[in-house]
Amino acid sequence: MFVFQVLAILLSLLFFSLLIIVLFRKFNRDLKIALLFLIPLLVFSFGFILRLSTNPPMVDLGFFLTEFSGLFVSILFAVCLLLGQLRYWKK
Repeated sequence: MFVFQVLAILLSLLFFSLLIIVLFRKFNRDLKIALLFLIPLLVFSFGFILRLSTNPPMVDLGFFLTEFSGLFVSILFAVCLLLGQLRYWKK
């Protein structure tokens, strides 16, 4: 069952990563910006795989990584809002 769960997580990670890359290429955007979206996805997936472990310290690390990826996205959103406002008010 563990292998099936890890495979399902990795397949969903691959699917969402390809979807993000295709979307950025369709809009002619640099793939470096796509890394800002791929890194939290990768960290979340790795953390979720660790949460499937039976080793308590690994489970704790998995919880930390999944929460960290959510926190990273929230902080990234706030920083983008702030930078957008600063750029808007400079004009």
